[in-house]
Amino acid sequence: MKNYYVIAFLLCGGLSLLQSCGSGQENITTPQELESDGQLVSLPIDSQTSNVSDGLVPYQDENGSWLFKLNMMNNELQLYNLESKTLEEKMIFDKEGPEGVPNISGIHVQRMDSIFLFGFPLQNLQLTDTSGRIKANIKYEGPVGHSAPFVHNAFFTADPILSGAQLLVKTRPEVELAKVTTEDLADKKLTYSINIKTGESTLSDMPYPSDYLEDGVKQLDFSMAKVGDRLVYSFISDHKLYVSDLKGNPTDTIQAKSQYLNSSFVTLTEGAERLTTLKFLIASDRYERLLYDEFRGVFYRFVFPEVEVQNIEEITQLRRFPRKFAVMILDKDLNVLGETLMPENTYYPGNSFVSKDGLFISISHPDNPANEEDLMSFEVFKLKEIE
Repeated sequence: MKNYYVIAFLLCGGLSLLQSCGSGQENITTPQELESDGQLVSLPIDSQTSNVSDGLVPYQDENGSWLFKLNMMNNELQLYNLESKTLEEKMIFDKEGPEGVPNISGIHVQRMDSIFLFGFPLQNLQLTDTSGRIKANIKYEGPVGHSAPFVHNAFFTADPILSGAQLLVKTRPEVELAKVTTEDLADKKLTYSINIKTGESTLSDMPYPSDYLEDGVKQLDFSMAKVGDRLVYSFISDHKLYVSDLKGNPTDTIQAKSQYLNSSFVTLTEGAERLTTLKFLIASDRYERLLYDEFRGVFYRFVFPEVEVQNIEEITQLRRFPRKFAVMILDKDLNVLGETLMPENTYYPGNSFVSKDGLFISISHPDNPANEEDLMSFEVFKLKEIE
C-alpha cells in the first residue's frame, strides 16, 4: 500500500509540471556558434568526492536552479544550489536492507520530491526524494531480449519520460556486439515503458534503423532527447537523427552530419587484435550525448572526431578524457545552425548540462591548467549569432 500511495502522489501534478517546463523557449533559426567569456562557475567538493562525476542532472523549479551529482562509488547523490554555488544536501544510500539500493547507475529527477534511482545491469528501480529516504521500490520485469533501463547521466544521455503511470526508458539489446547482425536487431526496440503501479513492461515500436549495420558491425549506443511531443534519437555511428512520438512510434528521419566526421564509420572485424578493437570503441569517429536546451529551443549534439593513438596507454587516457570534440547546434526542427570545435585537452564533455544560464561544460580535464582538484568547475557557453 505504501508504494501505491507514493506513486499516486508522484503522478498528481508531476506530468503537468513536465509539460509546462520550457514554455518560454525561443525559436532560434539563424546560424549560431557557442561562445564563452572564460569565466568559471565553481562548486566546492569534499575530500571524498572527485571533481569528475558519474553523472550530472540539472533541475529548475520556482525555488531556483539545482544540480544533482552522482557518485557511484559511494552510492551517493549530492545536491548543489547553482545560484548560491553551495552544497545543499548529501544523500547516501545503503546497498542492503529494506531500503537498500544495490547500485545507482543513473537517476531521473521528476520533481525534488520524486527522484527515480536506476540500477544497471540489475533491475532495481527506486523512488526517493532529497531526504534520501526510499519512498517506493518498484518491481518490474523487462521485455525478453532487452536489458534493464540504461539510464546514464554522463555519456549517452536518455532521460526517462513519465506519462501517467507509464515510465518510458532506454534499453539495450541483449546481443553479442562483435557478431551482431541486422537480423539480430530486427525484433529489438530502443525503449520500453514500465507501468510503475503494476510493474508491467511494454516495448515501444521504435526500432534500430534497418540499414544501421549495412557496412558492418558498429556500436549500438544512442542518446535520446525530448522536445514537446517528440523524441529525437542520435546513434553513435549514424549521421542521421531519428524522430518518434512519446510512445516510440517512428515519425521522421533527418540528415544532420557533423563537418568534423568522415562520411563513413569504422566497423569492427571479428577476431581483430585488442588495440584495433579499442581504437574502434574509443578513438574512432562518433556522436555521443544529445541535449535539448529548453530555455533557448535548440539541441546540442556532441561530436568526437577520430583520434590517432599508438598504444594501450593512450587509449586508457582517452577512455576517460577525450582530446577533442565539437558541439553541433540544431533548431527544434533539427536543422543544423552551426558547430563549434572546442580546444583540445581542455574540457570533460561527459560532465556537461543545460541551465537557464547556458551550456555548462566541465573543465576537469587533467591537462587543463585551470583544473583544481577541490573544485568542480564549469565554463558556461552561450549562443552567438553568426553574422
